[in-house]
Amino acid sequence: MKIFFTYQGIEDKYFYEFDVSSSLTVEELLKFEQIQEIVNQLSHELVIAVNGELLDGNFRPKPNKYRLKEGERVELLRPLNQDPKERRLKKV
Repeated sequence: MKIFFTYQGIEDKYFYEFDVSSSLTVEELLKFEQIQEIVNQLSHELVIAVNGELLDGNFRPKPNKYRLKEGERVELLRPLNQDPKERRLKKV
């Protein structure tokens, strides 16, 4: 099955497509060599989402429990430089 991985950093942007087994968890995907290189370069906390939804253990399971499905996109999220609400207020 096809799985997508993305990280949109400030300077670097990565997008990979992997053909993996159907029982792969997000944690297992993060152990892939290409992804490990990206994770090792990060200077911020690792925040993981699948299709834009955080894997924080509250509404979605943690990465070690979440089994990926066909076509899902795993994302590494970075902290925002600016609060979107403040940015909108400055425009007004």
